[in-house]
Amino acid sequence: MASHLRHGPDGEMRLRIIEHNLQLLAEQEKEEEEEHMQGNEHEEQTNDDKSSSSSSKKIKPPLKAILLFSIDTQSTQSDVQTMINTWRQQMPNAHLAYNIISQIIYVPNDPTMVDASKWIVAIEQFLPEIQTTNARVMLINDSFVLTRNVPELWSDDCGDVCGLVWTASKDDASRHIQSYIRTLSSCAVERYRNFYYQKKSNIRNVHELIVEFEMNLDWAGGEKGGGVSAIYEYAGAHPDDEAAQKVLVPKGYPAIKLKKFFVTDDPWLSESDTTRSKLPPSFSASIYKRMNHDLNYLSDEDAEKHFAEDGKNEDRIYSTLPLVIKGWLGEELMKMGGEESTIAILEAYLTALNQGIVNTSLEK
Repeated sequence: MASHLRHGPDGEMRLRIIEHNLQLLAEQEKEEEEEHMQGNEHEEQTNDDKSSSSSSKKIKPPLKAILLFSIDTQSTQSDVQTMINTWRQQMPNAHLAYNIISQIIYVPNDPTMVDASKWIVAIEQFLPEIQTTNARVMLINDSFVLTRNVPELWSDDCGDVCGLVWTASKDDASRHIQSYIRTLSSCAVERYRNFYYQKKSNIRNVHELIVEFEMNLDWAGGEKGGGVSAIYEYAGAHPDDEAAQKVLVPKGYPAIKLKKFFVTDDPWLSESDTTRSKLPPSFSASIYKRMNHDLNYLSDEDAEKHFAEDGKNEDRIYSTLPLVIKGWLGEELMKMGGEESTIAILEAYLTALNQGIVNTSLEK
């Protein structure tokens, strides 16, 4: 699990998201353990041939979570470590998430290789164990909230690399699976490691990282590889687009991206393009740049142009008006049942984000 933490409310919220996601992932292991125990009891009662039945079942290694944290430049390592220690102490010992955390590692922040530079630290440390146990490995970050556990990603049937959804149709050369949550077979883990060191020196920015390590899947299969798969087929648009989300979420899609679940509560967004002003009356170039870090290099004029052409359709933060959960998404989560914890996480995240916007506006 890769995360870049800042001391304070934002970091505390990130830890809460990590705990929520780990809890759901751990529930899958608990269910498998209970099924295994029930299976053993059934075998004893029916006097089945234990040697043949046990040999036909693959015993998976226990789930371990390795948390890899880099620290924001505005925070000290001591402050962040204290925040993490407090978080761990407040987590009940019986909590499933607490029990699967086996190690916390602090790593330098690499603004170019970002999550990949964190994952590789754990891969280097645990590769012998991964190979010995033939373990499947999940590479994951804190950019999303899970709505359920994902047993599909742990299946050996899903190939060497398995993700959530394809981003394009089969005849599109850009077709790939997003890298914020993927599982790799033990063989694919080693190929990923080798590919990382082969390509690292040539990566100059995050865009090139995405192209080489997410969109490019040549490294995944290898000569004897089992290929790449996804739980969900292409939904007619990129999975981050709202059109695709409206198709995927009702089908049980398990992840809500933190940048894509909210909208600004602004009447301007629902007005017709032909009658509304070019920019919302509430638009602030300063907030737009500071709350969208990939745009912080723009001039105010270019920021206005970017919003008018693209940003208005990308659910970007642009004003001090409150952010709210998209209406259709809230309804779908309620329909699923048992999603109270997910909705609570999303609402808490928005509360922190709205406060952050207010603070940003005061710092102008």
